Amino acid sequence: MNPKPSNEIFNLSVSTSSEEKVKVAVYDMIGRLIQKTEVRPNEVSELQFGARYPVGIYNVIVTQNNNHKSFKMIKR
Repeated sequence: MNPKPSNEIFNLSVSTSSEEKVKVAVYDMIGRLIQKTEVRPNEVSELQFGARYPVGIYNVIVTQNNNHKSFKMIKR
């Protein structure tokens, strides 16, 4: 998956049948935790982040139970 640049905010889309909470952690490129959020699966689509982030590349880790997905996002 290639990162998609954005000038504004980022949204997530998660497909899951589990009702366990979804945890989202965003780190800058030197490993500092920028934002950590925990929401119910039906609230993920309402989650917006990045509006106050400075220009840069960020690592995003999405976790639910033992499932983990990580990707990069670029803020222009």
